[in-house]
Amino acid sequence: MGKYAFIILCNPEDLSEAVRAAHALHYAVQLKRLGHDVVAYFDGLGSKIPIADSPYKGLRPAYEAAQNEGVIYGACGYCASPPHLNIKDKLNAVRVRLIGDEEHHEDLSMFINNGYSILVF
Repeated sequence: MGKYAFIILCNPEDLSEAVRAAHALHYAVQLKRLGHDVVAYFDGLGSKIPIADSPYKGLRPAYEAAQNEGVIYGACGYCASPPHLNIKDKLNAVRVRLIGDEEHHEDLSMFINNGYSILVF
């Protein structure tokens, strides 16, 4: 079985990007259900996905399915911090793990060093 890290940078407030993010989450869930080791990590504007009211109504169910399958690894704490998107408190409220902080932006080595193949959306 494979190891896959879905890095989701899509802006959930943009319809086409929200559709892309939902598809990434669907793919992640499908692979997880087939027995693969799968994680989804939200970075950049994608950090808004767990709290977004997206124009694409399929994004919320896709996120919830990924959450129920245990696929959600977390979101970028640097991007979520006050100097940037300022959504840290909202992500904490919905219990999304924040990786890094306003002084430290994690890179993809946290996945690569653990044998994950990276898929960027």
